[in-house]
Amino acid sequence: MNFTAIDFETGNSSYISACSVGVSVFKNNIPSISYSMLIKPPDEAGEFNWYNIKIHGILKSELKNEHYFPEVWKKISNYITNSTVACHNAIFDTAVLRKCLEFYNIPIPSFKYICTVKVAQRLWSNLENHKLDTVSEFLNIKLNHHNAGSDAQACGLILHNALKQTNSQSIEQLAQKLGIKLGQINGNIHMSCTCEKIF
Repeated sequence: MNFTAIDFETGNSSYISACSVGVSVFKNNIPSISYSMLIKPPDEAGEFNWYNIKIHGILKSELKNEHYFPEVWKKISNYITNSTVACHNAIFDTAVLRKCLEFYNIPIPSFKYICTVKVAQRLWSNLENHKLDTVSEFLNIKLNHHNAGSDAQACGLILHNALKQTNSQSIEQLAQKLGIKLGQINGNIHMSCTCEKIF
């Protein structure tokens, strides 16, 4: 019942343009640590796209005194390595993490992960859609959308609610009940989180 929810914001379509990360650590299915950090992208990431700025409100000029990803990774790696990670739309957040690590030649850690979009689709299929703000509103989760710290905590609380509603004693048990195969990253091996059964 211990897991870490993460969320990335990027400056453009390049995964290495990560400009903010949110981390929310849950112990015994209870949030214990939640925070966000700004990230200074490398020059190779290019200029920020106006649409991304519109979404998260972060300007590239605001990041000149922030740390590059390797320094940020030192502060968050212990919460991810050999853990179970939750992301809302995990295909995006895990790609950002992997590409940033690869860019800086940092060893890619091992961890399992679950996508809370898939959890919400299976558990609350009657919702209009399963975007983070829609699911958060349904579950009465406070959300400052596209603030990475708030998004990460909301993702964690979605998983928290799913575990409670299904009376699951572990994320593996929850995944089994919902017909979801956990994703896994182990070095250069990446297996996606997928839905196995047709409901």
